[in-house]
Amino acid sequence: MNINTQTSQEVELYKKRKITIRTVLNIYGIFAVVGLIISIFTIPVSVNEDMQLFYNKELLMGKRKIKEFLLFIFSSSVTYFILVNVHYKHFNK
Repeated sequence: MNINTQTSQEVELYKKRKITIRTVLNIYGIFAVVGLIISIFTIPVSVNEDMQLFYNKELLMGKRKIKEFLLFIFSSSVTYFILVNVHYKHFNK
């Protein structure tokens, strides 16, 4: 007579994390801000007639223009993140 005895095993339960609209909008905002900052350095890279990349120094922004652009990026990103998070907190009480 065989007796089947089962030993207890550790079972890990995974909870699916809910992805909210707020999370998606915050991730989108992060990528948008990073993309705008990277664009400062990638605008002077162009393609010529032979499909070769070259660096066009005429398209470089001056220090003042870069400061103005960064000020615009950071002020608009602060506004964006405040609006996204305030809207989410206001409508999900």
